[in-house]
Amino acid sequence: MKTILLLLSLAISFHAQGQMKKGPTDAQIEAMARANARLADIERASGTLFRRENVRPFFEYGETGYLVFSDDDYGGIARDMKKQIAQNLPAGVGLIIYTQSSNKNYHQQLLNTYAAYMPRERIRIAPVPRSGANDFWSRDNTPVPVFSAGARSLVDALYYYNFEPDDFFGRLFNAPVAKHRYFFEGGNMVANALGDCIVVNRRQSYPGGVSDTAAIPDEVFLNKYGCHSLTRLPHLKGIGHSDEVVKFMSDNVIVTDTHQYVQTLQQKGFQVVLLPEPDLDYETYVNSLQVNDVLYVPVFGERGDAAAVEAYRRVNPALKIVTINSRRLATQGQGGIHCITMNYPPGPLAGP
Repeated sequence: MKTILLLLSLAISFHAQGQMKKGPTDAQIEAMARANARLADIERASGTLFRRENVRPFFEYGETGYLVFSDDDYGGIARDMKKQIAQNLPAGVGLIIYTQSSNKNYHQQLLNTYAAYMPRERIRIAPVPRSGANDFWSRDNTPVPVFSAGARSLVDALYYYNFEPDDFFGRLFNAPVAKHRYFFEGGNMVANALGDCIVVNRRQSYPGGVSDTAAIPDEVFLNKYGCHSLTRLPHLKGIGHSDEVVKFMSDNVIVTDTHQYVQTLQQKGFQVVLLPEPDLDYETYVNSLQVNDVLYVPVFGERGDAAAVEAYRRVNPALKIVTINSRRLATQGQGGIHCITMNYPPGPLAGP
């Protein structure tokens, strides 16, 4: 156990003040992988990995009750992206904006800003306890929603920037929080309503180290996240999260922009729709966001934009498609629309 704590401290200590890249450093990856692997050995020996829980994953094409993102706009780069998301949020969906600031005047200013884009009564400013750094990537650092015994529940993993708002969100959503001590980012799991889950192993991309996800046992995804099956794809490009390269549009339909994944996905029984690849590194049309009947699609001012939108339209003509230029954020390796947001299912919120 002392070894695990040392490695966890090592991984956390690598974060610096101010903004950082979305993905972990090689040193962080190595530390997280060792910590995850050591923890897996301990849990296998004790038998705790095999406790099956009555859990199923939340699926994005289902019903969203709340969309969450941080107050950070990454130096203005994401400001217009978040504005467009708020302006087009479907009726009945609440927007929760979390902040590590305790300044009430700032909270009011933040509320007034977003109230210009959508009804004020649907906006909640959520001051989370201060912890860690880089709270920008909501898909990675907020707790992952699941359904436990049919009720809304959350799963808390360790985040390598040490931003840990999980218990706060548990209280906000009146939801129990199931915790595990593996490093994991929520953007690296996509799921459908049947419990089919997909993650990307980043092991192959780092000759000097291995990925935290590659070291996490399958049982964690089966038991904690409610996956009935788990597909591990190799890391072939990008940061190495599944939401960059695959997306469930229904129980059986997946979109991807990676030819090398098509055969694997088809062998799993999925209908695969191939999206175009954008021109520059880290850009991806797959990193879209579905909120009920609205689909936010990243565009980059490139030749593939129209083809990507048309492909999504063919998959589900009932969706309202909102295009958001994500080039400045994506090309810096900072993710996209999906990375900076998190969907949560409907249900009552705790009082102010």
